[in-house]
Amino acid sequence: WAIKAYAQLLTDFMNWKTTGFAQQKKTFESLIEQDALSHAYIFQGPEQIGKKLFTQELFVKINGRNKLDVTDPDLFIIAPKLAEDETKIYIEDIRNLKTFLSLRPYYGPYQLVIIDDAHRLTPEASNAFLKLLEEPTGKVIFVLITSQPQELLSTISSRGQHISFLPHGDKIVAQTLTTTKLSKTDQELVTILARGRIGWAITASEGGNIKDIKQAISDFGAILKSPLAERMLFAKNLFEKQPYQEQVNYWLAWAYTNRTTLPNAHHVLSQLLMLYQYINQPQYNHRALLENTLINL
Repeated sequence: WAIKAYAQLLTDFMNWKTTGFAQQKKTFESLIEQDALSHAYIFQGPEQIGKKLFTQELFVKINGRNKLDVTDPDLFIIAPKLAEDETKIYIEDIRNLKTFLSLRPYYGPYQLVIIDDAHRLTPEASNAFLKLLEEPTGKVIFVLITSQPQELLSTISSRGQHISFLPHGDKIVAQTLTTTKLSKTDQELVTILARGRIGWAITASEGGNIKDIKQAISDFGAILKSPLAERMLFAKNLFEKQPYQEQVNYWLAWAYTNRTTLPNAHHVLSQLLMLYQYINQPQYNHRALLENTLINL
C-alpha cells in the first residue's frame, strides 16, 4: 500500500487535464493573439516546478515588455511573508490589492495579479478576495498559484480556469544539473529527490546545500537504528533548529528509492507518507507529529 501510495503521490496531478510547459506556452500565445484570455486562472501543480516563473513570463508577453520587472506598476504579487515567519495571506494583503485595482493600468494594457501559495489565504482574506474576483474592473487578470487547489475556497475555485502543470521529467532535471559543479553521484541524488522540480533541483545544487541534504539523509538512516530516547531527542532538535518540512521530503524520497533494500520498507513508507501529508499544514502540532512518526518507525 505505502509503495503504491507514494508512487501515486509522484503523479497525483496527472488526474487533471495536463500538458507540458511548452504546450501551455503555445496555448497562451494563441489566446493572447486572439484576445481571448480569461479573467482568472488557477495554476496548480507541485511546488517549485516553474508555475510562478511561467506566470511572470505571461505578464511580460501580454503587456509587450522586454523583460520582467517585479516593480512594474501594472504587476501586483501577493504571497506569505516567509521572511517574517508568516505562513498565511491576510485580509490586509487583499486591502492593498483593492487599492491597486482602484488605479488604472500605468503602462498597460493589462494589470496582472499573482497570488502565490493561494491556498494560504485566510478565510477572511478569501472572502474579501472573492468580492474583487466577482466584480472585476478594466483589463485585469488574476492568477492564483497553488500546490493544494483543494484548499481554496470553493467559490474562488469555481471562478477560475484551472491550468494544471506536471513536474518535469527526470531527464530534463538531469540535463539542467549537468551545468552545475555537482559530481555525477550527487547529480543523480538531486534528480531523484527533486521529483521533477527544476527550481528545487537548482537550489539544491547551489552552495553547500547538497552537503546538508546528504547529512539529513544520513541522519535519518542512523535514527532508524537508534533507541527510543535518541529518536525523541532528534525530533525535538529537528523541530527547534531546522526547517523540518523539506527534510521529511528527503526522507520519503530516499525511503522510496531504497525500498527494495530498506528493512520494513512498507511500514516506514506508510509512516512517512502520513507525516508528509500533515507536516505542511499549520493547524497540526508538528513536534508531536515528528515525535510520533520517529517513535513508530
